[in-house]
Amino acid sequence: MVDDDRRAIERAILGDIWTTDEPYQVLRELCDDIGHRYGGSESEKQGAEFLKKKMEEYGLQNVRLEEFSMAGWDRGSAELTLIEPVERSFSCVSLPYCPAADLTAELLDVGDGELADFERLADQVRGKIVISAAETNRPGERGSHRTDKYGWAVERGAAGYIYVNQNPGMLRITGSITGRNPSGDSAADREAPIPAVGVSLEAGSMILRLIERSDGKGKVHLKLENRTFESTSQNVIGEIVGSEFPDEVVLIGGHYDGHDISQAAGDDGAGTVTGLEAGRVLAPHAGKIKRTIRVICFGSEEVGLLGAAHHAKVTDPDTYRFVLNLDGAGRGQGGQEQITLSGWPALRSWFEKFSKDSAYPFTIQDQLNSHSDHFPFALRGIPNGTLNSRDSTAGMIGRGWGHTEADTFDKIHLRGLQMSAALVARVALAVANAEDWPVERMSEDETRALLERNNLLARSERSGRFPPQQA
Repeated sequence: MVDDDRRAIERAILGDIWTTDEPYQVLRELCDDIGHRYGGSESEKQGAEFLKKKMEEYGLQNVRLEEFSMAGWDRGSAELTLIEPVERSFSCVSLPYCPAADLTAELLDVGDGELADFERLADQVRGKIVISAAETNRPGERGSHRTDKYGWAVERGAAGYIYVNQNPGMLRITGSITGRNPSGDSAADREAPIPAVGVSLEAGSMILRLIERSDGKGKVHLKLENRTFESTSQNVIGEIVGSEFPDEVVLIGGHYDGHDISQAAGDDGAGTVTGLEAGRVLAPHAGKIKRTIRVICFGSEEVGLLGAAHHAKVTDPDTYRFVLNLDGAGRGQGGQEQITLSGWPALRSWFEKFSKDSAYPFTIQDQLNSHSDHFPFALRGIPNGTLNSRDSTAGMIGRGWGHTEADTFDKIHLRGLQMSAALVARVALAVANAEDWPVERMSEDETRALLERNNLLARSERSGRFPPQQA
């Protein structure tokens, strides 16, 4: 049974959300006026200042920028030329942290680029430029991540990588690649060991058709001009300080940075403004919210979850009650929200009850993955989940428009932002005031076992992410 105070606050915040287009206007300025907000760039810094002013305008407390060092990357020219069996040039983009290169090598088709593909072709990979699908999973499915595929190629001695988008529309696909030293943060650490580029479905399909006619044999030339350098990024933080337990924190937030080839409207401008809107409508009710709600706009997620990793490192993990990542929230027309928990089965029952009490059904699942801003908190045993919207790219592969030039403001709808913001605000309020919260932070041994069950332990140890160290 929901108490009268919570229900009264919910009525007020829902009325506020449904009678304004504030998040839509904020997202428009982020996308159309400020631009891509790529990690470590001047555009990202402008985005941070804009979001900080919005938090102050909305009445959040302790508003601040949290700066951290990181490796920036500048994109230069990129040329991909098929030399054999015919000579043909194709449009491509370098992937973030790709080094400069002037490279000619034989081409090897590794299919979907899954581990089984690399194992099947292991003795052929060395010295080749491999080509594979960038992403193959449809919504609700899990497939190997771009960085997994890249790692398997590097381990087997590949000279370079070509990723093919699996969605039509002449959309070149991007996404950061792993550096020479995954546990380091400097420019030298973060620059990748071999070059990698992204091409459209149409370009990739043509390349594969041409080499298929030559028994799978072909030769490619890559000429790339890029630069990795020392830079800084920043998280944007504001709070609604708890009236009874101010040192217990419910964190909500998405990443405001994007890829430099797009406006990053859906990934993750929409998620960012969803959390900001939840903070706006909850701020006037601070005196009736028992625990602190911390709203964060994370920086530099797209280049390694850097903002979330920094914040998780410099804050006391025992202060967190729950972390709600908003990567993918606010997209589509609304009504297809889901929460993915990360290894706390007891929370599933709690959220099922919350959904019923709130008269708003949404999908709840429990599945740990390592590729968004919840993960640095999961490594510290902090209960967490990700709220996203599933209807924005129905029928598309992987991220859909994400990580391409088509991730633009026109794909986002006010109703989708409103419905996600309403659910985020209600979840944050309920978690902050709940007396029946069923979980606590995991111990290091429990976290290790969780990572091992999800085949993430070895990778987390190699990267230096686990066991985590506090600053």
